[in-house]
Amino acid sequence: MKPLQHDAVPYRLETVEAIRAQPDERTLALVRYGRDLPVTDDPRVIDIGLDLLGGVSLAQHWRSPTPVRIGQDEGLRYACNGEVLIGSLRLEERELGDMAEAAFQAYLRMDRLLQAQGYPGCLRVWIYMGGITRGEGDDERYRQFTLGRHRALSLKPDFERNLPAATAIGTHGEGLTIYFLAAPTAGIQIENPRQVSAFHYPRAYGPRSPSFSRATLKRWAEGAHLYVSGTASIVGHESRHPGDPALQLEEIAHNLRELVQGALDRHPTARSFNECRALGLKLYLRQRHLLAGLRQQLPRLFGADTPILCLEGDICRDELLVEVEGIYTLVPRETDAAPRLVE
Repeated sequence: MKPLQHDAVPYRLETVEAIRAQPDERTLALVRYGRDLPVTDDPRVIDIGLDLLGGVSLAQHWRSPTPVRIGQDEGLRYACNGEVLIGSLRLEERELGDMAEAAFQAYLRMDRLLQAQGYPGCLRVWIYMGGITRGEGDDERYRQFTLGRHRALSLKPDFERNLPAATAIGTHGEGLTIYFLAAPTAGIQIENPRQVSAFHYPRAYGPRSPSFSRATLKRWAEGAHLYVSGTASIVGHESRHPGDPALQLEEIAHNLRELVQGALDRHPTARSFNECRALGLKLYLRQRHLLAGLRQQLPRLFGADTPILCLEGDICRDELLVEVEGIYTLVPRETDAAPRLVE
């Protein structure tokens, strides 16, 4: 498949068949989606237990323009190239008896690694856990994870002004997988004027609000990337259109446009929404059969020839059926072709 193109940035992102993908000296990370994947002990391979809708197991290959340095520390595995670091952590189900404590320790370990390696600017975090909505009330797994994450991040002063973008999705398996992208300097936190910032959610959503930004804008030597968090059909802090995936997707597209425009307003060379091109999106669906009813909306909602990975996973609120995340680059859009679903 054709690699995604980047301008003067410290990595290239390619979508490839997982079964054929092999790390090389320039691999920062190989994130594989699907089941029954070939076993490997390469520390840069990150397996995500989500079914990719379409039948073919795929991987996102993060490749550096220069050879990378590989390491492991406190159970975290990573690769870096002087400009970015991608790391990961896997916790098995037996280690998650106290989810809040597990999350707390995981984030402390992540921070120690990033500080020690010289990449303290955490830009983006991806979180995949089994049974994300298991448990009642404040004992729900995601709420407990959020509690532990907040406890770790709040150890730093003014932490709510330096939060990374994040996604948290439930898998149909067990355990917890976290992977993350960091740089020597922080990005710019972007919030959505249509939504209450996640870290200011009211008490009804848990003992602590989720500690992430709606997006992170990172300027490179030339150009910039916008890392958009998992975005759902939420306005203010309330879920919209429960039970209607088509309307939820429309609301998501509206939220994404606001986020992108907010980033463009912060970028000195930007003038319009069309200057921000999606390098790739992930579309998470609570139930795989929902995809058939949403296909016709995708060309209108998500623009020019956008690669879209469609994955079956649980959203962190039971009433939400769809979630979208993405990476955008601030370059002119070249065509008005339909999005390309990667299946």
